Amino acid sequence: MTRMNLSLRTELAKQLQEEAEREGKMISSITGEALQMYFEARKSGVDSSVVSKISSILSLMDSLRAVPVPAMLLDQILQISIRNDSKASMEKWEEAGYSFAEVCKIYAPDLQKLWTFAQLFKEFIPADMFEMSFNGNTTTILLVGAGYSLEASRCSFAGLTGLLRGYNYEIVEKHVEKGFVKVTCHPGTGSRRLKEE
Repeated sequence: MTRMNLSLRTELAKQLQEEAEREGKMISSITGEALQMYFEARKSGVDSSVVSKISSILSLMDSLRAVPVPAMLLDQILQISIRNDSKASMEKWEEAGYSFAEVCKIYAPDLQKLWTFAQLFKEFIPADMFEMSFNGNTTTILLVGAGYSLEASRCSFAGLTGLLRGYNYEIVEKHVEKGFVKVTCHPGTGSRRLKEE
């Protein structure tokens, strides 16, 4: 075993000491584990800043009790679900969007902060493009490539409707096509549900 001296910021050294005491480990053991994780991430081509993001995403997924599902399978399940009961399916997606907003508001209490938060994690958003633009009280949201079917786009729209309702926004204009969702919204009561066409 090789011995080395490390220089750490005071706050980081304090956190390291507290963690070692809490876990009943030696400081050198925790440092070794951290360095091993760093080098494994680098070997995989993952930047160390992404490791922190992954940890945050996993924490968010745990809060939502979310599970990863292959995209093609999810798309097929959505199509079957909508064929079986379109109204109930859309209601469930809207409820999920609303619940997601409640969790997101812990990190991002308003839509502009949500957009800032989303940009930090854009590589984890399952869409080819996700954009928000703000012009006074009007917000436009564009979602491209989330799903392979019109049914997936309808579910994305319903989830987005719930999310916006959770942030007390009302949708005033929508455009939903296969692989494409665009909505324009503004602050409102947030309680009104948008009827499906």
